[in-house]
Amino acid sequence: MILEIPFLEQEKVALDRACGRIAARDIRATSDCPSLDASLKDGYAVFSPDLEGASKSSPVALEISGTVTAGQGDGDVLLHPGHAVRIMTGSVLPRGATAVLAAEFAREEENGRRVIALRDAGPGRNILARGSDVRAGTVLARAGTRLSPAGVGLLAAGGVACLDVVRRPRVVIVATGSELVAPGQPIGPGQVAASNMVTLAAELERIGIQAETVIIRDNLEQLARELHPLMERFDVVLTCGGVLDGDKDFTLEAMDRLGVEMRFRRVRVGPGKGVCMGWRRETLVFNLPGGPPSNHVAFLLLALPGILRRGGVQDPFASRIHAAASGWLRGQEGWTQVIYGRLREKNGQLVASPLLGMSRLQAMAVANCLIEIPEQKAALEAGEITTVWKIV
Repeated sequence: MILEIPFLEQEKVALDRACGRIAARDIRATSDCPSLDASLKDGYAVFSPDLEGASKSSPVALEISGTVTAGQGDGDVLLHPGHAVRIMTGSVLPRGATAVLAAEFAREEENGRRVIALRDAGPGRNILARGSDVRAGTVLARAGTRLSPAGVGLLAAGGVACLDVVRRPRVVIVATGSELVAPGQPIGPGQVAASNMVTLAAELERIGIQAETVIIRDNLEQLARELHPLMERFDVVLTCGGVLDGDKDFTLEAMDRLGVEMRFRRVRVGPGKGVCMGWRRETLVFNLPGGPPSNHVAFLLLALPGILRRGGVQDPFASRIHAAASGWLRGQEGWTQVIYGRLREKNGQLVASPLLGMSRLQAMAVANCLIEIPEQKAALEAGEITTVWKIV
């Protein structure tokens, strides 16, 4: 169902705003890099046959007929046999040159009018051929690629100035509960900080989404009234709490009132079973449980992939890998069990160790993975390979 979520529309962005964005279509280079043959070294552009057999014991002298610096000319400098042209790194190779003799293998004489070559320079030595980094027309980034800093640099090298990306989802996180206190406010007796809201906002910020946050009290009329305009404004609405069967669990009833068409209600996963997903017109809605581990697990396993998919990611489940369990872990037949853990490499193998013996919030804070025990298994044996979800 997550993989069926459609992408948002595309928009154009300048290259300097493209880092972290998702390419909406294949991006091709518009020019070669380098645009002409260029030098990889500071040294001397030469005609290779002139230096055949050159060495410290048998040096070869060439007349220096000019200097080429980076950014100068377009290959219009001509090198004649028996001559050398002084050249800087990144400079366009003179016509007629077949190699570059590195400066450390040469010395100048006669006030820079002559260079003494102390080694040979075969054809192509120290030359970066035209288009060897990027060839015009080559696909530099496939549709669905998240553009990294180096990826943006590659596009720049290929002459790309602007590109089509999938629009970032506008996301709002709604924490429900009369006991909740906003971050920074004093916490009175019986009150609880809205830590779920803070955690999810931070998770989204890590992928470049600045989510808005709202707290709504436990009142059905108020919940439906305040959620309505949010569903008109945002592409994705995340709610936290009110999905079970308590007296104050009004979230799903509010979803019904607002016309949300549910695709699933609750999943056989612990923690996180209360998670629901639905649509209200073009707005994607995830209802997450209120308990911190349940909220976080449901977000990481389903809501975050849903948001990634809405934002143009082809494979929103790429954080799933396989690793060996460090020890015996109890499961529950008929339910997928998820345990916070630490992932590390040991003897060339990825090993996931559960975080046991600490509080739920502390485990959440130090975990870098979720260890999955499939629903058909009553336990995982030590060393058994299982699915692991990377968190960071």
